[in-house]
Amino acid sequence: MPRDELFDLAVNRAYQYATRLGVLGTDRLEPALKPWYTTTRFAYRIPLAGILAALTAAPAEDCHWRGGPGGGWRPGPNPRP
Repeated sequence: MPRDELFDLAVNRAYQYATRLGVLGTDRLEPALKPWYTTTRFAYRIPLAGILAALTAAPAEDCHWRGGPGGGWRPGPNPRP
């Protein structure tokens, strides 16, 4: 999987996880995300700091990340293949 797509996948899955836990936009984000990060088979290839930086910039409405580390948030749910 290309690096940009892997980054997008990690951020979008972390976004879904953080949203379900209700920690997105709180100071509990990093501690809540660490267990997910260490047990997910693909996320460890992306630095946690990069994932956290993207999640910190997430808007309040439903959105998804696209474009790798230099990408950004797009409106709407993450398109599925």
